[in-house]
Amino acid sequence: MLTIENRHKLISEKVLRNTMDGYSIEGVYEYPDHYQIHIRSEHKTIIDECLILQRNKVKNMTNETYTRYTLYNSNEPQRRVNLTIPQIKWKEMFIHNIERILKMNN
Repeated sequence: MLTIENRHKLISEKVLRNTMDGYSIEGVYEYPDHYQIHIRSEHKTIIDECLILQRNKVKNMTNETYTRYTLYNSNEPQRRVNLTIPQIKWKEMFIHNIERILKMNN
């Protein structure tokens, strides 16, 4: 399982700060098979959103197993992106991918 070190550094980070729908990260919670990222916006009808970062084992064409991570919106699971470990470790890139999910159209 991926371990997000320094989760506390994500708390209070602004997401979509240049829009009217700006969010802030309220908390990052670890569970045995996933992380929950709680974000909040004062300007939305649904104030709180919960994103899930889940680990997936995938076999490629040569039958090798590798790990892939999926970040998705728990309210709208069709809004998802696949991430690599470097994309998660680099805080700015991770926040960028959170923004991608929030901007997605169904």
